[in-house]
Amino acid sequence: MAVTRESELTPRQRESIKKARQAAQRDNFDYVVTLLQQLLKEVPGYLDGRKLLRETCIRKSKAGSRIMQSLSSLSTAPAIMKAQGLAKKNGQEALNVLEQVLVDDPFNEQANSLMSQIARDLDMAETACFAHEILQRAKPNDIPNLLLLGKLYLELRDPRALEVFEAVLDVDPRNNDALSNLKAAEAIRTMERVGWGEAGDYRQLIKDSDEAEQLEQTARISKSHDAIDKLIAEHYDRFQADPNNVLEARKIGELYRQKGDLPNALAFYEHAHELANKADPHIERTIFEIRVQQYDELIKQWEHFVAENPDHPDHAQHAQTLETNRKERADLVLSEARARVAKYPNDLQFRFELGEALFNAGQHSDAIPELQAALRQPNVRVRAMTLLSLCFRAKGMLDMAAKRLEEADAELRAMDDSKKDILYNLGLIYEDMGDKAKAIDAFKKIYEVDYGYRDVARRVEDSYRA
Repeated sequence: MAVTRESELTPRQRESIKKARQAAQRDNFDYVVTLLQQLLKEVPGYLDGRKLLRETCIRKSKAGSRIMQSLSSLSTAPAIMKAQGLAKKNGQEALNVLEQVLVDDPFNEQANSLMSQIARDLDMAETACFAHEILQRAKPNDIPNLLLLGKLYLELRDPRALEVFEAVLDVDPRNNDALSNLKAAEAIRTMERVGWGEAGDYRQLIKDSDEAEQLEQTARISKSHDAIDKLIAEHYDRFQADPNNVLEARKIGELYRQKGDLPNALAFYEHAHELANKADPHIERTIFEIRVQQYDELIKQWEHFVAENPDHPDHAQHAQTLETNRKERADLVLSEARARVAKYPNDLQFRFELGEALFNAGQHSDAIPELQAALRQPNVRVRAMTLLSLCFRAKGMLDMAAKRLEEADAELRAMDDSKKDILYNLGLIYEDMGDKAKAIDAFKKIYEVDYGYRDVARRVEDSYRA
């Protein structure tokens, strides 16, 4: 759905937007909301109207009392659930429901994330971007949100993608997702400057500038490490002057983490945890993430060593060490997930993480109720559906496994890695069910766009030979 311009509105609708702007100047918030909500029901693609509505709601929320804001936030859950239910049946009506939520809570993360998802399903990419822009204002350093926004900008060939990925690297200089997309963003920015006609296709521009970009990236990483070392020294001087300063200990830990020095990062975060009387959930979560990261690096090293040295006299012992590290990592993740759900039983993100940990531990029956609860969380819904299907498959309930993956496949439009994974697993389940025709059809969908994905090329080509 294309963005509707003001010139495309009817005379009555243009009069409504004129009145809304005048009312906004007089801080007549409720009147603005009434006019614009009605206008967006009629013209959901009118992005300028949606932006004016959101700015009005932000001003209104700042002017309102904290008590009223707190009470209004309690009433958002039923409305969001209603919007989730409407998402596939009537996306435009779901957007209208979310606009009701965002009147009193314009920075609501769940509502904005769901709006983005629905807008993308309706081919309203600009509206999806706007939802993430609002979230960026609330949490400027939220990396997952920034990455989503940057990728949406890339789809629209919007040069602002470069600024977003650079913002990610300011927070996490080693973020591979941002680094891998930076090249495309820089190409789009270049084409904006020289003109699309002169630059040609941006993929060609990326290819032509590959060597220069590699040199720039190497210099960027080196510069980043030097800057981090300098910042560590500055913050350490402040910490020595005030050894009980939790914020300084946290900052030093985060800088070491950005640098990739996990032992020092863990040491400073654990010290900060002690200084905070073990009462800061953010520090606690970060300590857990660093420990998992340490296991990941250790497991990767042992995997490489075991694979490269099959004839080593202690090969069996090394393989056992690898398995021990894998088990310890799984136990750590499961223990942490259980503790978070016990503490925050209504947090659907934590329920998903527990379900995922239980699935990885082979506890499929225990994983199912956690993953079913997580289906109400928009940002993990598809992943939860996928894991549910794999749980059903492990229990031999193949018809239910196939149904879940078919639903997950229907909810994804773009053939990204998630959709490929869903189709691949769906093909395997069809094979288990003895339906070879459906299995090959699933594999063919991947084959058509990604010849090198797993073993789909062999499977599809063997089907033709057979």
